[in-house]
Parts: sequence; C-alpha cells; structure tokens
Amino acid sequence: MREALTETRRPQKAETFRRRWALTLLLTAMLMMLAGINSSAAGPEDTLAAEAPPLSSWTDCPENALAAEEPPLSSWTDCPVIAHALGVVDGRAGTNSRDAFLSSVQSGHKVLEVDLQLTGDGHLVARHDWDQDSYYTLEQTFAGVMDRQTFLNTPICYYYTPLDIDGLLALMKEYPGVYIVTDSKDTDEKAVRAQFRALSEAVERADDPSLWDRIVVQIYKEKMLDWVKKEAPVTNWIFTLYQIPRPNYKAIGTFCRDNNIPVVTVEDCQLNSKMAQTLHGYGQKIYVHTVNRLRAMSELSWAADGFYSDCVTPSQLEGVLNGTSSTYLGTSN
Repeated sequence: MREALTETRRPQKAETFRRRWALTLLLTAMLMMLAGINSSAAGPEDTLAAEAPPLSSWTDCPENALAAEEPPLSSWTDCPVIAHALGVVDGRAGTNSRDAFLSSVQSGHKVLEVDLQLTGDGHLVARHDWDQDSYYTLEQTFAGVMDRQTFLNTPICYYYTPLDIDGLLALMKEYPGVYIVTDSKDTDEKAVRAQFRALSEAVERADDPSLWDRIVVQIYKEKMLDWVKKEAPVTNWIFTLYQIPRPNYKAIGTFCRDNNIPVVTVEDCQLNSKMAQTLHGYGQKIYVHTVNRLRAMSELSWAADGFYSDCVTPSQLEGVLNGTSSTYLGTSN
C-alpha cells in the first residue's frame, strides 16, 4: 500500500516543481523588462551624468570658478598667512608653478609670494634662482640661466607648468581677489631696475593698471625703494630683513613709517620682544618666514601678525588661534 502511494505522489511532485520553475522564469523575465523600461525612461540629467567625461584637470571643477569670483580682501595686510613660492602642490613646495598658484587659491589663500628672476634674454619669470640646487629641487637638468622659451618648455618636477610674468598676471586677472608679493632677491640697482621695468612692461601688456593695487613689492634695503619707484607705480610695500645682518629696528621703523610701508618681514630667529615692541610702536605689522608648523605659529603669535608658509592655510591658522581647530576632526569644543 505504501509503495503504491509513493508511486502516485512522485509524478505529482514533479509536476509541482515544473510549475514553480516556470513561474520563477516568468517573474524573472518581467523584472528584466521593467528594469529596461526604467533605464530607457531616465531623464536628461541622468543621461548626462552617465555620459559626462571625467575632468581633464581638478581646476575645471566648478568650485574653482566660484573661487575666481570671490571679492578681494579689504586689505592684504589682513591676511594671516602668505603662500610662500606660490604655495604647495601635491606636497611639493618651492615650485613657483601655475599648478601651485591654483592649488593655493583653491585652499583659500588670498596673498601669494612669488620668486622672480630674469631669463638670459631679459624676461621676468617665476623662479627662485638659476643655481644648481634649484635645478635639483625642481628635478631639471642643469642649464644655467635659461632663455624664456626654454624655461616655459621645461616642466617643473615633470608635471608642473612654469610661469612667466605674463602668465602670472593673467592668473591675477582671472582671480581678482588674489594679491602677489614679489621676492626678486637682487639688491644692486641695475638688476633691480631691470626686473621692475620688466614687471611694469608686463602690466602694460596686460592692459589692466588696477593690477598694481594687488602687487606687493618686497624691498631689502632702503635704497631699493627709490630704484623701484623709478620703474613702476608701486603702492604696496614690505621691508624684508633677511638680507640685513644686523638690522637697526628703530631706523627701519622710522623709514617704514615715513614711507607708508605697513609690513616688516623677519626670520623667526630674529623675533624678540624688544624688536616687536619697536616695530609695532612705529605702526608696522610683523610677518615671519618661512613657518610650516602650526604649533610654531601659535607660539610666535604673541608678536607676529602674520606668516609666510609653504603649506599652512589661513583657515588652519585661524582655527588654531581661535580654538576651533578640532572642527577639522569633526568634533566641537
């Protein structure tokens, strides 16, 4: 009897299995059809998102365009951090490259220092010097003093774009909130006047005299003020002391006050209470170079009004000084 029942149930189970399998296949086919309909009905925004090509450069990001529209500072002396050598790019400092400029602006810098040198054929370019050490730092084959075209055709550290003065001024026009601080290094009259004659000619080519409102010139001794004035209508000045071995702070303070020079730049090892009291007493702000540690900036902030830095941004320093730096870690005080 049991064997008869078993034989009867076997075909019934097989039929049930076949029906369930057919139903499963049918449901699967229906789901696939629905998925195809939804995909074909996607809106234009979805289609564009799916087909949009990757950015050719991070500088094409819309945020970068917004940065270009930001209003200028009320005064360049309000900025707590100046980006040294146009700032850092991909962790590399001292490149004075187009990429460093854009990276610094993207990270919030409004005041950028740039090293300037004349090429062998008399053009002003963004470079620290022509020494072998600079070629090593920039990962280039030593070539002495380059001409302009060779300079522009020689990548910096293989990846970054060199800047001549025309390219730098073009970036300033593109980013109207950015100031440039010159570091031209030369201190003999002939070289100084040649550099600032080249700068003046470049501003003329840019056809925008208002650029002078955002160009800050560093001088290294008192005579340099008159030499620069003979070649360029400069209105913004910094007196930088790294080339003066034993500075007389009272004389420097008096000179800066009488010539409307609002900032004196010193090395951190020069900073002391007597010097700070003297220069502040004559109305100057004190900037310190080159400082790359937030702790050091915090410890010097009793006397320093600002800093040059390769990597620290204004918002990072303000966060430390205001006690809000923990917000970078997603916490609050």
